[in-house]
Amino acid sequence: MSGSLGLPAGVRRLLAPNPSSMTGQGTNSYLVGEREVAVVDPGPASPAHVEALLAAAPPGGRVAAILVTHGHGDHTGAVAGLKARTGAPVLGHADLPGVDRPLGDGERLTVDGRELAVLGTPGHAEDHLCFWLSDARALFAGDLVAGVGTVVLSELPGTLGRYLASLQKLLALGPFTLLPGHGPAVPDGPAKVREYLAHRATREAQIVAALADGPATVEALVARIYRDTPTSLHAMAARNVRAHLELLEAKGQVQVTDGLWALLR
Repeated sequence: MSGSLGLPAGVRRLLAPNPSSMTGQGTNSYLVGEREVAVVDPGPASPAHVEALLAAAPPGGRVAAILVTHGHGDHTGAVAGLKARTGAPVLGHADLPGVDRPLGDGERLTVDGRELAVLGTPGHAEDHLCFWLSDARALFAGDLVAGVGTVVLSELPGTLGRYLASLQKLLALGPFTLLPGHGPAVPDGPAKVREYLAHRATREAQIVAALADGPATVEALVARIYRDTPTSLHAMAARNVRAHLELLEAKGQVQVTDGLWALLR
């Protein structure tokens, strides 16, 4: 278990043993509550991590709910094992496989007497939810925002517009502590969100500047813009570049012909 630095009272964090270029040091799982415990994002399919989650519950406490921010395997792989051990229902987006209680934007849950509000936040994944712990002004952000670095976007059309809207929804919360799915807690959540918005604006400007030199493919744009990124991550970078190009196309600033993207002058 990590230290309590940056975590609200009554919240525990466990780091799953799945470090990688996409998960950083690993996936964060959170436990909320004392007598009745909700586990937020049980993590990857790791029996050892399930055992660690059970051991981390406070003495006399029981896992009463499993909350899932989105359906990616590094967050959901342990769901079945934890449910089998505890009988706790799975709460998440209606599209989440195996969900027992579908959740939608604006719903409210009570965990051990504490309220959690559900925020629909598509972008990284279409089924992405965040959970707002109102009494602590803390947000379980899943993979919408990471504690360190940036995130990859969904491949579905129009995803960047939805992602930017999700980030703006977080800013509307006011001050909050960010509890991400990867990386450390961030005491000034809004500052991190504004950093993400500025990053997306910078990426858009880089794409426009590159296209000012002439039409280019997505792959050529990635090679130019992500020069300092390992080539093993270029496929993920291409997803983000496509998302930016689709948004620029929707705004009437670019067009694509036979795989070549060009500015509309």
